Amino acid sequence: MPELTKKEIESIAKTISEHFVEYTSKYELTKYPEEPYLKWKEDFSDPTNVKHDEIRQAFEWKYGHWGKANYVPAHKVIIAKLQKYWPEFAETGKLELDDIFAFWEEKLAGHQSFITIAFLSHLVCSKKVEIIDQHNFRAMNYLMSIVRPDWVWKRKPVSQEDITDFSMFLSSVLPAVKEAKGNKRELDKFLMMFGKHKVKGIPVSRSKVAPAVSKKHDWSSFSSEVFDIGKITLRSNADLLFALLLQSLDADRAGNGVTYTIEEIQKRIPMQKTGIAVSSSYNYALVALFGNQRGRDYFTFENGNLGVYFTDQANDPSRDNTCWKKYLDEKVSINVKYVRAGG
Repeated sequence: MPELTKKEIESIAKTISEHFVEYTSKYELTKYPEEPYLKWKEDFSDPTNVKHDEIRQAFEWKYGHWGKANYVPAHKVIIAKLQKYWPEFAETGKLELDDIFAFWEEKLAGHQSFITIAFLSHLVCSKKVEIIDQHNFRAMNYLMSIVRPDWVWKRKPVSQEDITDFSMFLSSVLPAVKEAKGNKRELDKFLMMFGKHKVKGIPVSRSKVAPAVSKKHDWSSFSSEVFDIGKITLRSNADLLFALLLQSLDADRAGNGVTYTIEEIQKRIPMQKTGIAVSSSYNYALVALFGNQRGRDYFTFENGNLGVYFTDQANDPSRDNTCWKKYLDEKVSINVKYVRAGG
């Protein structure tokens, strides 16, 4: 998400202030009590100290089952899996958003797991990752559409980029909302109830709603005679872009020692050829592609400082996802690690 301007923030804050008391008062404190939630944020910040009962209680709270003896079996299955694999997760010591999703998407495969993993990420990294659901995400989209008429809505959050966009939005708007008094939680309660009770009934032009799901790729179908695609071990959008790039370069028999500008690389993997459905996700993937987040080492830069820059940007929730466009003329080469012998 491009950074909000001062004028945009003031306009959004004005709309929020006009409705703040009305919708914040609708928050269901008996269904979602505050005290245990605040304690979980402290406890989950160190996953090694989290007990099975806390996992169960936290996700019963999230699923709206607080205090219930019986609820839908599907949620019980997910909670059981969270408890089963929690020690393994805690042992990894990897607490960045990308790492959390990589671990739990594998363990919870076959379930509707996005909101579960997003909530888990929030508890573990509450200072950087805000709590997100369809309601506050819908509220953000509505408020953004007020200040940006060309804003493209998404039906619901489905990606890590949606989480970082929402976290950036909340942090940007909070100081301007006087009623929240600098308390993110109060602003979040408003957004949840505003999205649930107000925005849900507002019709949105179909042409303005971005598709929620990107095309899935069969990684086993990727092949190259020049490059060793099998050495790509991660499976996020950034890694997909690298695999598609290597396939494109394969036709040119371009391997060790060949340099490319960032612009040349981007033109080989335009958004429409990637299956990534949302431009913010595509742009963020390009930022992560050029950085070293999660140990990525895909390129060697002529300007060594750029690798550090892109890594910092990928890890910064308030980044401008289009920052890569400032460096179109910078030159890189493919890390020889991914070039086959003789390539």
